[in-house]
Amino acid sequence: MAAHTKLWYLQQFRMLDALTDPQKRAVEKMTRMLEIKRGQRIYLQGDPSDQIFLLKAGIVKITTGGSEQDTILALLYPGDIFGELAMIDESPRDHIAEAVEDTVLCTLNRDMLLQMVQQSPALGYQITKLMGLRLRRLRTRVEQLLYKSAHARIAHTLLDLAADYGVKDDQGILIPIRLNQGELGNLVGLARETVNIVLQDLKRRGLVEAGRQSIRLKDPDRLRTVS
Repeated sequence: MAAHTKLWYLQQFRMLDALTDPQKRAVEKMTRMLEIKRGQRIYLQGDPSDQIFLLKAGIVKITTGGSEQDTILALLYPGDIFGELAMIDESPRDHIAEAVEDTVLCTLNRDMLLQMVQQSPALGYQITKLMGLRLRRLRTRVEQLLYKSAHARIAHTLLDLAADYGVKDDQGILIPIRLNQGELGNLVGLARETVNIVLQDLKRRGLVEAGRQSIRLKDPDRLRTVS
């Protein structure tokens, strides 16, 4: 990949907006591009926290462990950054990152980014802001798991996905991701069988359509009222 092309790519990540052009070029020289196949692990629990990852293409899931029942902490899409806790904690990874689709990543060295933060306090602010947003979203999800019904958990999770990644058209909002019922269950803390029952009910009520490659919210306004 040509240097100017990679630099253009790095500029798509808001975390790097605080850097000057020379600093961005320095980052570009110290990054690596990786292609990860669907189902391949990017890192495991216990791996060293020495890199930060920028997601160029594909989907990555962050989970608590390696079994099918483990909770999905986050689904990440192009433009997202992950592994950022390495900036403040040198402890080994306590979670797993796995490619849901064929994925292209840009990896950044932790020590290099720490040096950049010393040169640019604004970059440190952006990283802190990113961590705060992630924590707030995780706290909201935990509250939903504790206090909301199965229908509400699934409805609100689909609305969150639509807000972040949905594409509006004349039939509603299309969420263009391949998310099976087991993975959706891991996102909301429900068994796959329960997810199937809820989706069938929402489909019967004309609120959603769920296919193998995507999910469509046919009536987002009514979906928000599900309790």
